[in-house]
Amino acid sequence: MFKNKKGFTLIELLLFMGLFSVVMLVLTSLFASIVQRQLEVEGTSASESDAAYILSRLQYDLSRTDSVIYPADPGQADDQIDLIIDGETYTYGLNESNLELTTPTDTYVLNGIRTTVSNVLFEHIGNTSGKPTIRITIDITSLATDASGPQTATINTTISLR
Repeated sequence: MFKNKKGFTLIELLLFMGLFSVVMLVLTSLFASIVQRQLEVEGTSASESDAAYILSRLQYDLSRTDSVIYPADPGQADDQIDLIIDGETYTYGLNESNLELTTPTDTYVLNGIRTTVSNVLFEHIGNTSGKPTIRITIDITSLATDASGPQTATINTTISLR
């Protein structure tokens, strides 16, 4: 009498729900680890690429500078540097959490929207009679944070004027 009825037993449904739950748990865990890894890569990439750009821009401007106005004397250090390039003043400085370059025509933010800049220091080193040498220290921190915290790239270099 009950031979033609089709359907699932309670045990079959419970077994399916248990297996489905395990598969969903594994997939959710995998997805979470992929998202975490993406945040790590994004943070590292943003901070490293901004560091490379800022360093190359500073090297370019310092290689073509006529003189350093500020910090003028050896031993002086500040979070701003003023350069004379082709008779015009170029200023690098920290404005809130952005590194800005002010030229006679415009002001440019040198770091991207996914990073902040801190611990900026331009130190004039060398003697007063020779060409200036500038020690540069800048920390670039990504806004994307992972489990270990935000990724930071540090520029710590010395550039001598020619």
